[in-house]
Amino acid sequence: MTEQHPDLKAAVTAAPMLDTVGELRALLEQLPAEMPLSLDDHHRALPDERDQVHTLHPRLVATVSGLATDTQSTQPGLMLTQVYVPFPAADEEQAAVATRDDLPAYGELPRAAYYLERGELRSGLKDVAEVLEELAHLVGEVAGDCTEHDEDGSQLKVEAKRLTHAAERVGKLADTVEEVAE
Repeated sequence: MTEQHPDLKAAVTAAPMLDTVGELRALLEQLPAEMPLSLDDHHRALPDERDQVHTLHPRLVATVSGLATDTQSTQPGLMLTQVYVPFPAADEEQAAVATRDDLPAYGELPRAAYYLERGELRSGLKDVAEVLEELAHLVGEVAGDCTEHDEDGSQLKVEAKRLTHAAERVGKLADTVEEVAE
């Protein structure tokens, strides 16, 4: 698709990171006004990178209009992805990270799906355990304070303990699983 639109590719490639409204505006001024725009569902980040700042990474994607009709067509669209890049780092290093298309999602649940779908059980299960811990907190502490039919929140606290136990079991399992060989 980008071979058919070298001017669009050049404009997007020249702006690997958008840190200000002005940078985004400058990019958009180079693109067709009717070009479809979409946002990536998940923020992306380098795993285990301690100091990070966010940036927007634009990329060209294929969009389909008139899906499953006689007039179905594919055209280029602009997708914006929020990426956390290392800081402090040179602009070139940050841009190299921002443009990577293999970065997992920043949040635990989508990151768990990312790893598990690729057979990376240890990392995926550790993220699942973190999600269960967060759910236990929400059920036991946050929801427990808002219930009317369970005055002291004891039923919700029991369920929170079950979630905490599940998180512990999944976390232990993560340490013992064999990685799938590729």
